[in-house]
Amino acid sequence: MRISAVKQASSDIVEITTAAGSVFFIRLAFLSEVKAEEIIPGADFLDEKEMEILDAGLAFAAECKAEEYLARCEHCRRGLEKKLLQKGHSKTAVNQALDYLENRGLLDDLRFCGVWLRNHVLFKPQGRTRLFKELVSRGIKTGDAKTALDDFFSSGDELLYCRRAYLKALKAGKEGEKLFKYLIDCGFSYKMVKEVQNEE
Repeated sequence: MRISAVKQASSDIVEITTAAGSVFFIRLAFLSEVKAEEIIPGADFLDEKEMEILDAGLAFAAECKAEEYLARCEHCRRGLEKKLLQKGHSKTAVNQALDYLENRGLLDDLRFCGVWLRNHVLFKPQGRTRLFKELVSRGIKTGDAKTALDDFFSSGDELLYCRRAYLKALKAGKEGEKLFKYLIDCGFSYKMVKEVQNEE
């Protein structure tokens, strides 16, 4: 690959035009073997160095798409990875892009958990056990899921959510064993469910 033109787009991003006429952007942080000062008009890159520059371009494209998704709402790493792979980005490019975004604090699984929990329980009051399973099923690490739940329930009483789930189930016509099973399935402990039932 011969470079015919280079334009600095920002301190860490350059636009490269090749002699073949293709134009693409790379983030210099995605390079390890190729040095920034080597990327100049007239430079020729072969084999590993050429591949590294092309891979940096693919990683930057994945990063831009990821930032587009993140601008709309919070995402967890696994969810964002899945979306990018479905869009045709390579696994290597996606991992490189997401590592970069995590290091900059733009992608954060704990922050995602906090947002997801607050939004989720508005419509589906559930207990710690069920919420933990839901987070882990979204690719959240168990340690992060536990931390997020501890933070969440430090400002919100789980018993309150159990009462809400109980009232919601009553309105839906559940009673007796069906009501009890529903609350257990919602992730509330046996003791908590009994406490709420005894209140009534």
